[in-house]
Amino acid sequence: MADPIHELYETHVYPAMSHPLSDPAVSAVAARLGGLKSPHPAQARVLEIGCCSGHNLIPLAMRWPKSVFVGIDLAETSIAEASARAAAAGVSNVKFQAVDLRTYQPDAPFDFIIAHGFFSWVPDEVKAALLGFCQKNLSQSGIATVSFNLECGWAARFPIIRKVRAIQQARGGDVVSALEILRFVTEPDSPEMEVVDDMLAKGPAILAFDDFGPVNDPWPLDRFVQAASNSGLKWLGESDPAENNPSLMSDEVVEQLAEKIKDPLAFQMAADAAAGRTFRSGVLCRSDAALAEPVSLGVVLEFSVRAGKVPKDAGALEIWQAISSFAPACVTLREVMEILPERSLRKFTSLVFDGIMQGWILPRIEPVNYDSQPAVKPQLDAFRLLCARGGLPLVDAWHKPCLFPEKHFAVLAMMDGVQSRAELAAFSKRHCPELAFEPWLHHLAGRGMFS
Repeated sequence: MADPIHELYETHVYPAMSHPLSDPAVSAVAARLGGLKSPHPAQARVLEIGCCSGHNLIPLAMRWPKSVFVGIDLAETSIAEASARAAAAGVSNVKFQAVDLRTYQPDAPFDFIIAHGFFSWVPDEVKAALLGFCQKNLSQSGIATVSFNLECGWAARFPIIRKVRAIQQARGGDVVSALEILRFVTEPDSPEMEVVDDMLAKGPAILAFDDFGPVNDPWPLDRFVQAASNSGLKWLGESDPAENNPSLMSDEVVEQLAEKIKDPLAFQMAADAAAGRTFRSGVLCRSDAALAEPVSLGVVLEFSVRAGKVPKDAGALEIWQAISSFAPACVTLREVMEILPERSLRKFTSLVFDGIMQGWILPRIEPVNYDSQPAVKPQLDAFRLLCARGGLPLVDAWHKPCLFPEKHFAVLAMMDGVQSRAELAAFSKRHCPELAFEPWLHHLAGRGMFS
C-alpha cells in the first residue's frame, strides 16, 4: 500500500528552516519554570524526529560541540542531503539516519527530543508511537518539545481548504492558483480573507506539507495533554513561556478569563479559543521525573536574558531598560541585578517571572555574546557560508532563519573572511545596487551572523 506521507517527502522538498521554538536553550528554561531541571544542552544527547535536511539540527550541533545530535527522517533524499551538509560544514557531532520512528531503537536515552511539525501530520498510530517513544527514550530529567496544530484555530481554515480543493477539481491548476481565484471572489471584509492571505504568504512549498498535506489533524490542548499522560508523559507548558497565554490576546482579555476560569488547563483552552490560536509547541517530561517548586529566586537567577517587547509598568520598565543596556548580548540576571538599584529580592523575582510570561524578558539557559560590529573582513561560519551559496536561509544567533533575495545571496556567498568590506561593497554595488550595503552589513552583525 502506498504511503502518501513518505511519497510527499520523497518527491517534494520541505523548505530548509530552523525552528526557534525547538531550541533547547529556550525549552530548558520552560522546563525549569515547570519544576524540572533538565540537563544542560552543552553536554547532552539531542534527537530530532522529522529532521528533513538538517537545517534545524546542524546549527545546534555547531553551538554545542560537546553534545551528541541525531536526526531521523523517513525521507532518504533529505537524510542524504543533511549528512552531506554536515560533512561539508565540518560538523562531526551530528548523525542523520533514514529510519521509521516506529522501528528506531537508539543506543542510549536522549536528554532532548525535538518533534517540530510532525505530530499533526501523521496518522494516529504514529502519534501514539511518538509519545511512547519519548516516554521510553527520554533520560530521567530529559524533555521532549512537541508541536501540534490546535483544533480551535483550524476550524476557520478547513472550510477554505475544502473550497480550494473544489476549485482545483473544477478548474485544475495548483493550490496557489486556486487560492488566488478564491481571493478574487471573496469579499474584502470577510474573515476568510485574512486566512487566504496567510495561506498565500506561506507559499506553495510549505502549503503542500502544511495546510494541504496528506494528513492535517489538529487537536484541542486537553486531548494532547491526556494522550501524553496516557503514554507516561507530563505537560510542563509551552516551549516559549510567553506563549502559555497567546501573545495575540490582550491583557484585558487574559484578566477576564482568569477571573472566570480557575482550572489552569481549562483557562489555557479558553485562551486558545479566544485568540483563534492554530499552533502550540509544548514541553513534556516523563511522568516519573522529579519536579520541584516551579519558581524561586534561585531558579530565576540561573537564567540569562535579553529584552523583548517594551513593558507598560514603570517598575518593569526599569528592569527592561537595564537588560536592554547589554544588547545584543544575553546576560545572566545576576549581571542585570548589579546595575539596578537595590530592591526586594521577592519583588525582583516576581517582576522577572511576569516579564518572562508576558514576553518583555526573553530567557535562555545560557549567556550569548558576540561582536555586533562587522569585521574588516566579514566571515560567515562554514554552515552559513554553505547556505549562502545554496540560496538557503541563514540561521542567526537566536536560531531564527533569515531568507534573502537571490541577489543578496550572491553578496553573502562572498563573505568568506578573505574579501574586505570595501571589496564586498563594490561587489554589492555592481550586482544589487538597490542594497544599502553598510546598514545591511550592520544588521547581519547585529543578529550574530558572523564568526
